[in-house]
Amino acid sequence: MTDAGKELKEELERLRGLTSSDFIALAPFHEQDQRFRWTYVTGNRNDRNQHMTIKVGQGLSGSVLRFGRWVKVDDTNPDAERARLECPLMLAEHLRAAAAFPIYVETVVKGILYIGKRSHTTFQQEEVEEITAAISKLAVGLAKRIHEHVK
Repeated sequence: MTDAGKELKEELERLRGLTSSDFIALAPFHEQDQRFRWTYVTGNRNDRNQHMTIKVGQGLSGSVLRFGRWVKVDDTNPDAERARLECPLMLAEHLRAAAAFPIYVETVVKGILYIGKRSHTTFQQEEVEEITAAISKLAVGLAKRIHEHVK
């Protein structure tokens, strides 16, 4: 793993602790094959994510690409169980609640940050604001590293 990769992994570990999450993954855009892949993962129980690619509109991460903003699945969603079943990462990691955020480099989504919890929970408004603020602060550094890493 490169120095940039180690730094990204450390950033994800810090964010995981800050958000009390069980799982965090980062999928940078890979220029060579024109796809987003889960390259940096922490808190995973298996390696199934290494074989996943993100498709627009499929699962939580695909919704981020479609809408260009963060999305969540938790117990406040009336069709949360269906959403969990349609999200490959939630199924593979046995996540009960998750939120995904786009990481922009300039005006283009160059990465997706995924935060998941294995317990039944809801993302309270205050918690979402804290996560968003933390991600906003970290996204600048992450975006620079992603941009350098995938050039």
